[in-house]
Amino acid sequence: MGKKAAIPLKKKAVAKKAAVPKKKQLTIMVSSTVYDSESDLDQIAAILGQQFGYKVIMSKEGSVYVSMKHVSDTKAACLQAVKDCDLFFGIIFPRYGSGITHAEFLEAKRLNKPMWFIAHEKIEFLRKLLQPKMYTKAGKRKKFEIPKTTVLDSVKVVDMYNDVRKYWVQSFKNMEEVKKFIKTQFGDMKKRIQELEELKKPTK
Repeated sequence: MGKKAAIPLKKKAVAKKAAVPKKKQLTIMVSSTVYDSESDLDQIAAILGQQFGYKVIMSKEGSVYVSMKHVSDTKAACLQAVKDCDLFFGIIFPRYGSGITHAEFLEAKRLNKPMWFIAHEKIEFLRKLLQPKMYTKAGKRKKFEIPKTTVLDSVKVVDMYNDVRKYWVQSFKNMEEVKKFIKTQFGDMKKRIQELEELKKPTK
């Protein structure tokens, strides 16, 4: 008699594991001047990134993506970063710098990004002090400037403040107040994700 053909054993059905959804991570851009504030910005980046889990875009940290077409245009690269972020966090220190931070603020406004701002308490004092010299009663900006000093490099920091005053601008005098603000606003990423999803839903 010939050998019977071996009957292949049925393989046990292996249940496919459900794909685990990738944890969502929001990108937050921290926009500020850097000079004289390096250590503060290091702390802010660590809190947002390491403690709360955000992807942090900050020029101080070298985390602004520079495309090949922007390698010679710092401002354009920074404005693209504003476009790419989910949340925008602007910090007004008593330094104006090159003006790129101001341009980032205006771009965030133009794009209607979810945005929050904090300003050193000196800025509010300067605004009240210099407002009559900087603006007419009708609110038009005068051609007023001051010589650059080690304390204040330009009164344009007041212009920055005025440009975002209608948004939430929290005054601060030290890093402890900054940390408290960051924890309150960005400590719960899941809540911010839910809010963003609600904003994206079409209005009836």
